[in-house]
Amino acid sequence: MEESFGQRLSRLRKEKGLTQEDIAKRIVISPQAVSKWENDLSSPDILVLSSLADILDVSIDELLGREEHNNKDNKEDTVEAEDVDQEVVNEKAGITIDKNGVHVETQSGSYVHVDKSGIHVNNANNGKTYEINEDDVIIEGESLKEKHKKEKMRKAQKWIPAGTIFGLSLIGYLVMGLLWKEQNMGWMSGWTLILFAISIDSIFEAIAKRRFCTFAYPIFIVAAYCLLSYLGWYFHFQSWEYWWFLFITIPVYYIIFGPIDNRIAKKDED
Repeated sequence: MEESFGQRLSRLRKEKGLTQEDIAKRIVISPQAVSKWENDLSSPDILVLSSLADILDVSIDELLGREEHNNKDNKEDTVEAEDVDQEVVNEKAGITIDKNGVHVETQSGSYVHVDKSGIHVNNANNGKTYEINEDDVIIEGESLKEKHKKEKMRKAQKWIPAGTIFGLSLIGYLVMGLLWKEQNMGWMSGWTLILFAISIDSIFEAIAKRRFCTFAYPIFIVAAYCLLSYLGWYFHFQSWEYWWFLFITIPVYYIIFGPIDNRIAKKDED
């Protein structure tokens, strides 16, 4: 029975002593994606094949199972050249795939090369060479350049609420310090606003990522403990030893919401 791509990938990975997590980390994808490849539930993108071949130290032909097939059925198409480091997929069609990328050449001299540096096109009929830029690459109906712009805008927008929150907390700290001078209470307790600012900012990130555990709950508890204790001290109620139970809620929070986050993550991957 002919070996499937998933079976071949699993075999080559095990021969190299690698785990699915090792493969996922090197390509920057989830281990679940590698698992789906090995179970033949999905296939990697053509641009990922080169990285997979490098990690497994094999040619793309061997990874795709074409090397053995070509040796048996297409011996006449095999090119033996000591000075050329290439794995020919189909010599007649002029298609070559190796660790450097995908290369398509015609008999007239025109070619298309897809590699890590980009897409290069040469038209032998008019002698012109074209470089495909970000405007020419369309992904899901949108140019790659536009996607990069939107990503930069999202990163910039992320800092707008964070900067506003920290700015307001700093102003609040100064106001408390200048106005609440009794027993120097303003300066002594106002710094907790900075911790609350960190907690509030993490709420926006938690909402964006849809993950409860992204919320900086431990920092929020520290801020609440300190502020409540300062107020208790100010009103002559020694409360430092009474609010310790707040810290018990930290592991409880993660015990409750950790599994929920894992379920959300699995649904997102599916």
